[in-house]
Amino acid sequence: MPMDELILRRAQKGDTAAFEQLITPYEQLVWRVCWHYIHHTEDARDCAQEAMVKAWRALPRYRQECSLETWLYRIAASCCLDFLRRQKRRAAESTDALAESGFDPADPAPQPEETILRRDEKQQLRNAMDQLPEDMRTALILSAVEGRKYEEIAQITGVAAGTVKSRINRARQKLTEILHRWEQTPQPIVQHIERRST
Repeated sequence: MPMDELILRRAQKGDTAAFEQLITPYEQLVWRVCWHYIHHTEDARDCAQEAMVKAWRALPRYRQECSLETWLYRIAASCCLDFLRRQKRRAAESTDALAESGFDPADPAPQPEETILRRDEKQQLRNAMDQLPEDMRTALILSAVEGRKYEEIAQITGVAAGTVKSRINRARQKLTEILHRWEQTPQPIVQHIERRST
């Protein structure tokens, strides 16, 4: 039996040292995934830790239908999406509470720091990507940011490669629409995305 297989079997039986040996090569991958979704160091670190805990608990059920890397990516992405849903729900609850108290939040004037951020293409892209539906955002992150092929993305997301390609194309179109709506200049950003996605 190959050494990796022995380590996996030991980890599945609850050997924490074997689990650490098995997971350590993928720690940077999990962190990178969480950062691309969350864009906040502490929250991304929390999501990465949560993903590792979930991986430990779920490992006995791992049957190698996909690579360990793909399996861990799914867990990390799921943790991040759950976190983002909780954040949206909390934001909505806070807004509702303010409305019930009679506070009518007018659109604030942009601060100098916000103006600087709007000029920063990386921040523009992050903000725009946060507006994409989850399936499009995931496909685009995997393709344009992680540099993965359609077949790999299909394995990770559990859909056909043709569906992956369609989601990426729709994500590009929607990014262009979002950036135009914000009266920004999307061409360089979208062209960069297209180069990384092909």
